[in-house]
Amino acid sequence: MRFYTSVSLCLLVVTAVFVAHVAAIQWLSLAKTTITWDKRSRCVQARNRHLIDKGRQCKVCKHELEVMPYVTTASNVTMTTCQETFSSRRWNCSSITLAPNYTPDLTSGTREQAFVYALSSAALGHTVARACSAGTLLLCGCGRVPDGPPHGDFKWGGCADNLQYGIKFSRSFSDGPWTRKKTKKTVDGVLNRHNNRAGRRALRANLMTQCKCHGVSGSCNIKTCWKGLPRIQTIADYLKQKYYVAIEVTDHRVRGKPELLPVNSQLGMYQNDDLIYTNKSPDYCMPNPKVGSVGTLGRRCNATSDGTDSCDSMCCGRGYKSYTVEKLERCNCKYYWCCYVKCDECRTQVDVYECN
Repeated sequence: MRFYTSVSLCLLVVTAVFVAHVAAIQWLSLAKTTITWDKRSRCVQARNRHLIDKGRQCKVCKHELEVMPYVTTASNVTMTTCQETFSSRRWNCSSITLAPNYTPDLTSGTREQAFVYALSSAALGHTVARACSAGTLLLCGCGRVPDGPPHGDFKWGGCADNLQYGIKFSRSFSDGPWTRKKTKKTVDGVLNRHNNRAGRRALRANLMTQCKCHGVSGSCNIKTCWKGLPRIQTIADYLKQKYYVAIEVTDHRVRGKPELLPVNSQLGMYQNDDLIYTNKSPDYCMPNPKVGSVGTLGRRCNATSDGTDSCDSMCCGRGYKSYTVEKLERCNCKYYWCCYVKCDECRTQVDVYECN
């Protein structure tokens, strides 16, 4: 996109300074690789750039090598989902594609960083849990059958998503770099572990009862149900609501240990499923490498919207330009027996609006 490429080079100049602070999510850069996880030496190959050597990530990789293809899948899912979730906002998560060389919007304790940590932790647990129930990951199987009798005319059965294993692996892998002696008691360690946990808690909060009917001619005389996860986009939307009401915290030392307390004491203490951050975000209107903002120059906006995608909000009051483009689409499609569909090609004029 033009608004991004116009400033990406200047942003890259400052990224190296922040790598140490964002180590725990540098694994998202696996989305750019083609590593075949067929032997433990691949973990050594991936360390430092994609995995943390001094921490548990490289160790987890070696001990549970079979899970690593799903870590790569989760990195792709996180990148794609984050950008889709914020596509209509000034900050549109485009900086996540710079992994592992992130910009300050994802390294300085912002609410955007909180969201990405939570989403990545959730995506990893989600991907692994689904792989278990699908039978493609042989280290685990179906999830547990819920305790107690069902509330309804069905019986527990089927193959539930193995959320217990997914969360366990996500905790071990995502939190690993922040459980070391040198990082565990730091502000970054406490902050990022909390947001990782909030992401995993979002999985439990959105667990659904899913059912399958059994009976003659498709009837539902017998219904079997299990606990399953929704689409990852549902989890992302849930976390986006947490992003909107994220709580700013500050460090209060207690016997040398960091304790993150709300800046506004009237809000009360945050809960385990809340997102927390330590630094306020910029408005992301103008390019500013120091804060990780690429600006909104050239971003497309909606001239008829009142939301975050509106030209007024997206363009930060700078105005916008409009032009018309020709769009070629399939139309007047007809099905012919048997068995193909034939369509015409229609040209339509579409109005496009871009921020100045």
